[in-house]
Amino acid sequence: MKFKALIKAFLIHTCIYTTVAFGAAMLFIAACGMTSFATAAYFLILAFCACFALANALFMHAGLSIWWRSILHACLTLGGFYLCIYSRYADIGMSSDSLLLFAALMTLLYAAAFGTFLAVRYARLRKKEQKAYENVYQNKDKDRKWR
Repeated sequence: MKFKALIKAFLIHTCIYTTVAFGAAMLFIAACGMTSFATAAYFLILAFCACFALANALFMHAGLSIWWRSILHACLTLGGFYLCIYSRYADIGMSSDSLLLFAALMTLLYAAAFGTFLAVRYARLRKKEQKAYENVYQNKDKDRKWR
């Protein structure tokens, strides 16, 4: 993996995730009737998006096995969430109980999404292996006429 390609993927994904997260934050503010959002919350969201983008860039471009990449992705994603969002809930302006519920929901959604990803990947690999399998004991002489 080239370092330049990793940095490019990291920066592009960070920009995309930050845009989506800020849009979701604005919708959250509008839906809850809040007048503003703490400034520190935007920097925490940016830091979390950077952790998530780094996790995705390493997952896609690292030369490790799928299980090590999955563990690394989970640690960076959930660890980034807990360090950037959950541990700083006072700066965001949310109550501790609602943020704990949100953290539990995030962990469950992450586990469900990543479990689905790994199951689909495993099914595709199994299907590909079955297509590549050729029975060596198959009767190859059925078209020949026996004398």
